[in-house]
Amino acid sequence: MTDVLPPDGAATPTSSEVLRAARMLGAVIERQVSGEDLTLDDWLVLAALADSPGLTMAELRTQTQAAAPTLTRVVDRLAGRALVFREVDADDRRKVRVNLSKRGAALHTRLLTTVRPAEQAWFDQHGVSPWMRAGS
Repeated sequence: MTDVLPPDGAATPTSSEVLRAARMLGAVIERQVSGEDLTLDDWLVLAALADSPGLTMAELRTQTQAAAPTLTRVVDRLAGRALVFREVDADDRRKVRVNLSKRGAALHTRLLTTVRPAEQAWFDQHGVSPWMRAGS
């Protein structure tokens, strides 16, 4: 096993170690979704909306950590493919909420069958520190 991050119980990794690991894992995910003509940013938007339907653009920016112009382009592209749709917020008409379409939800579900095993294989190969696990 080649550890990208310090072994369990070791000191908290440096920012460069975390960023390198994130980029490596991002490349793994992008390879899994590229067959559907999706980018990593596209996948992050689909995954965020699958977990939390009806996010505002601001909430989606927080979830994906994408820059506002990038996120707008991603949502425009996904909407053009009928994978997401926008709707005006019922309580505050100044806000726009983004949702997965049925087609987008089906694509997300289908891609999970390849993305999750690829993620797990990456973690098995490179290790994962306890601070990265959910709930830590």
